[in-house]
Amino acid sequence: MCLTATMDALCCTGMVCCKTICCCCKSCCGSTFKEQIKLAYIFLNYTTIFVTMIFCYFLQGLFDNYLKFIQCPTDDNSQCLGVSSIYRICFVLMWMYIFLMIFMLIRGEIAKIANESLWPLKFLFIAIFFFGTLFIHNSFFKGYVYFAIVISGLFMIFQIIMLIDVFYLWGQSWISIYDNGGEYMKYILIITTAILYGGALTLNIFNFIWFSGCGTNIFMNIFTIILIVGATGVQLLGWNPQGSLLTSGAMAIYIVFQAYQAQSSWPESQCNSLSKSEGTRIIEIVVGILLTIVSLLYLTFGTSNSSSINLVQLESKDEKLENQQREANQDEEQQLLQQQQQQQKLEEAKELVKQAEMLPYTTNQYLIFHFIMFITIIYMMILLTNWSEPNFNENSFEAYQPNKLAYWVKMVTSWLAALLYIWTLIAPHIFPDRDFS
Repeated sequence: MCLTATMDALCCTGMVCCKTICCCCKSCCGSTFKEQIKLAYIFLNYTTIFVTMIFCYFLQGLFDNYLKFIQCPTDDNSQCLGVSSIYRICFVLMWMYIFLMIFMLIRGEIAKIANESLWPLKFLFIAIFFFGTLFIHNSFFKGYVYFAIVISGLFMIFQIIMLIDVFYLWGQSWISIYDNGGEYMKYILIITTAILYGGALTLNIFNFIWFSGCGTNIFMNIFTIILIVGATGVQLLGWNPQGSLLTSGAMAIYIVFQAYQAQSSWPESQCNSLSKSEGTRIIEIVVGILLTIVSLLYLTFGTSNSSSINLVQLESKDEKLENQQREANQDEEQQLLQQQQQQQKLEEAKELVKQAEMLPYTTNQYLIFHFIMFITIIYMMILLTNWSEPNFNENSFEAYQPNKLAYWVKMVTSWLAALLYIWTLIAPHIFPDRDFS
């Protein structure tokens, strides 16, 4: 009976907290309930990781008087804290998402409760499980690294796809403003595109200066230039009507930055003049975190209206063309009436989506999201430890030494980003019958 009362109290507490946070999100961002749940998990990830880093890494001295109670299986208990705390907390969050994915496969009311409620229990699970990992030997996490590297590769592919989509939407939105009469946007587009290409060119020049000690790096920088010129050339062919030079410029600076990150990870100083630079490691970590946040926010909000719009898009392509021809012959009053009716249908569809969100889960709608969060948390662990070759005995950023594994992973990511973007430019030309809008 006491256990039941405790569980009820925890559920009520979690519900009150969630409702308060959701009300704030709705009033500030106009987000749907589904988006609010996703934001909650993103917030949980980053908050948990960075609170752990602050207390167990930067403020490690606070625990000196309590290390004897932890009884780590090493000669020096402080090794359970510091750098290895990142491995431990990410390991805990990874298992939380595994359990959530299992619940999502079960579906029904239990999946809904596990996903949307029980937040105090989730925090309690993280705290208890993290304390338990303090008794796991560091050698276990060194073996766990190899699994994490493979999973992180999956996240990098996901991130590239999200960023390409974000850059396309960026270009389309600004061009749409210009097409609708915003003459000022013409200058903003030109200046922004010039800055992006100029930034990519400047960084590539510095790549030649910083990493010119090896023929391999010189080839990598030349190849990067060829990829950017090739992508821009394909863009100018106009095969993809959704493309723009602004999008190509954004991709250019991303590709060059990945090449910079790769070469700064080469461990030999004769090939890498930044090999001893702590600032380089910090910049890479900060930019990596920001790109991860952008990818996850796009995953949350990028298709916010897709389910609603799909409910009202019941016409075939031929019917749409006929409607467009008829609309061209109608007066402005009738067009306005049709727009109002369409808007009303969209609002009704959104209301149906909201009602569906309140029902028990009948599909695996959150399964993919939790899988993305699963690979995200593993990638964050890899990112924060410079692709998992730190010295567990060190307590400073010197632990994040350059390594060849990071070099090749980042360089391949740069190439893959360029090739995927080029594919999006030529695909509409190769498959003209498919709708790529």
